[in-house]
Amino acid sequence: MSKYGSVLRSIKDSNGIITIDDFKKNNISYHYINKLVKDNSIIRIKSGMYVKTDCFIDQFYFIQHKIRKGVFSYNTALYLLGKTEVIPHVIEITVPRDYHMTNKDKSVKIHYTNNENIKLGVIKVKSPYGMIVTTYNLERTICDIVKNQSILDREQINKVIRNAFIHGQIDGNKLIQYSKKLRCEKRIRNIIEVMI
Repeated sequence: MSKYGSVLRSIKDSNGIITIDDFKKNNISYHYINKLVKDNSIIRIKSGMYVKTDCFIDQFYFIQHKIRKGVFSYNTALYLLGKTEVIPHVIEITVPRDYHMTNKDKSVKIHYTNNENIKLGVIKVKSPYGMIVTTYNLERTICDIVKNQSILDREQINKVIRNAFIHGQIDGNKLIQYSKKLRCEKRIRNIIEVMI
């Protein structure tokens, strides 16, 4: 297989998105990158990131690829966990507080958390398009939503939590453990008392 063909194959294997780092790992020179762009096989979507022109891009996968330290959270986590059928108009993602980035994309809302809490409750799920992405589990998402009640309306919060308790989808011990670390234990305990 030619070098050009192996480049196209590696792009296909990376689900249509390829970065400068991917090119470097495969010992692909800028000459081939420029040739692929000129041939309209790939297009540059941001500095150091390219996408195959004939490939459908999963928005969730793309955003997570772009914001590598980000974890889907809040309404987006609820959607990815199958707890709401409302497709989020704005993708919510949480990053470490010291993660510096300029977000010019109005379809993405950035939340910040302490470095020690960024991995708390992280799980991998399939996006609606079948790609593996990281999001917070239900217990972490409930803590985040309860702590920042302006994110969802009260009725929707109660509905999500009630359904999760009714269907036995919440690990109460994990919920309390997370609430202590996220400093919303009192609110979470009040909710648990009402639900039980």
